[in-house]
Amino acid sequence: MILHRSDQEVHATSSRRLRHADDFLAAAHHMIRFHPKATATTLRLAAAFAARAHRNGDGHVAFNITATTRELAVSRRTVLNHARYLRELGLIAWVEHGSKRNALRTRHGMAWQPGHGYCGTATLYALLAPPLWDRAHGHRIRGRGYRARLIGYTPAGCTRAIAAARRVARPCHSRGHCTPSVSPTSRSTRLQQGMREHDYTRPARTAQPPVVRRRETFTPRQCADAITLTERLQREVWWLRGACSRRTAYALRPLIRLGWSWQDLAEELSYWGVPARLRDPAAYLHHEITRRRHRAELPPADQPSIHTPQADDDGLRHQAMLRKRHLCHDPSWQRYAHQLRPTLRTQLAKVRKDLGRQAATAPAYRPVLREAEEAFLATLPVQTWSDAPTPRQIYAARAYRRLPARGQRPCETEPDWQRRLYDEAEAVRACEALRISLDSTPTARADTWP
Repeated sequence: MILHRSDQEVHATSSRRLRHADDFLAAAHHMIRFHPKATATTLRLAAAFAARAHRNGDGHVAFNITATTRELAVSRRTVLNHARYLRELGLIAWVEHGSKRNALRTRHGMAWQPGHGYCGTATLYALLAPPLWDRAHGHRIRGRGYRARLIGYTPAGCTRAIAAARRVARPCHSRGHCTPSVSPTSRSTRLQQGMREHDYTRPARTAQPPVVRRRETFTPRQCADAITLTERLQREVWWLRGACSRRTAYALRPLIRLGWSWQDLAEELSYWGVPARLRDPAAYLHHEITRRRHRAELPPADQPSIHTPQADDDGLRHQAMLRKRHLCHDPSWQRYAHQLRPTLRTQLAKVRKDLGRQAATAPAYRPVLREAEEAFLATLPVQTWSDAPTPRQIYAARAYRRLPARGQRPCETEPDWQRRLYDEAEAVRACEALRISLDSTPTARADTWP
């Protein structure tokens, strides 16, 4: 998608110019699936642009917001949003931005008068063909950008172009659509018809072979597969999303029986011209399939279509490949299964056992000193009270982020702290003298013992 506004101009776009409305509508029906917000209103706006394409030889369309809002019966914001979706898909590009400048004044020039009135400058869009649509239809393009030209078709594109030409060249079904020279009405024929109206005799019956109608039977398994295929198809085709999957699968039975995949059906249905407001998609499918088969636009019932390999959405082909490799006894797998796998499992069990043993015998966490213990002790104040915490307890409290145990308040905070220190020193000296006297007394008695 083209998200930048600077890339949505005619001189910067990578899409080529279109002049025909049918090509623009076909490109819009193909590209609408690639925008997450594009709906049927986007196609209605594209059809409104295509209806105005014949007014300009270069395929430029004037974008009148008021007239378009009234034509589509939607709000102004809705019209602007879906026009932006078309620009992001590369289907339209700006040729000229609209403005409030008076176009009548520019047209009359110096002869303009106030009585001429006012008419704003309209936005001009160019109808474009995105490169993705050209590649999908097998177009051979010469050049690049807005001035690129269609010069031919690839083999697949040639087949599509022939089928599209056959769809456009529809034969006449009634005389009202043909000139008298093609389907003349003679006087004798009118006379015979008038005589037949008043003839009451029964014509002789001719023996006709009985019509044998072949009944199309589907097994329950085939019905379930058809419904699953239809549900996948509804995710790709926008006008089938609100339809009943069972009725849609029943309408698609003629093509499903021929072996068409959901990718083939999505590619075929993307080229069909669908009405803007489709009430019954299943009935529309049944009518269109019958009409196209009658006109040889689809393969007959007894001729299967060219089978294209389906995508491996469910992984069935991958599983079948793995089973085949297992049955063929892949040497690398057999070597791993018989030689390497038991050894690897034993080593893995041993590693797990060692890890469990290490976790069970791991010591408790102890904080590691980040500095020398002597340097840490030197930073602590001298404490003389008895129940104060030790340096190791203080460091452990810091490591575990806890508050250290508080002891007695410092002696400096007491009023008679000097007297207390003096008494403590005297008590220490008295205790030391008593210890000396006690140590010397037994020795003296032993010397004087008879």
